[in-house]
Amino acid sequence: MVQMIPNALTSLRLLLAIPICIFIYQGNELFALLLFIFAGISDGFDGYLARRFSWETEFGKLLDPLADKCLILSTLLALAYVQLLPIWLVGILLVRDALAVIGSMLYLMLFEGRNPESNRWGKHFTGWTIALFIITLLQESLNSYFMLFSLLYQIAIVGVLIFTALSAFYYFKEQGKEIYEYLFRG
Repeated sequence: MVQMIPNALTSLRLLLAIPICIFIYQGNELFALLLFIFAGISDGFDGYLARRFSWETEFGKLLDPLADKCLILSTLLALAYVQLLPIWLVGILLVRDALAVIGSMLYLMLFEGRNPESNRWGKHFTGWTIALFIITLLQESLNSYFMLFSLLYQIAIVGVLIFTALSAFYYFKEQGKEIYEYLFRG
């Protein structure tokens, strides 16, 4: 029963997307921020427990990235809805994620049994996106428009854009190239 702790934490993280969005919609960024940080900590903790004690399950391997993607996308859309993120940035991030999902599905269909390799630039992208969300929620929850928060916000947007480009480039260079060659040259 103890080995189910990582899956329970992952499930909780998936469910936390709902109150985080509700708090953002209601203008209660502080509670959204606290839940978002808790969700992030739970992500690291459930992965640590699963690896450390060999509690990894097929369910967890499927649910973990789904919970992460749901948390990121729902927070992104909530922040866009309340106009705390520019719509052009949200559009770029949604297109990137749509291409990643379509590419992953194609890869899995074409190369049965092979998962696309993890993209380190994608991990950096996720980290920068999370930092952007935290900075945005922190700035709003403190009702603070200090020059420091404004600067951090701008830096986070630039970081997200840079790693969006790098992760897309890497994907098209590696998995995208494999898909292209399989479909059009194979």
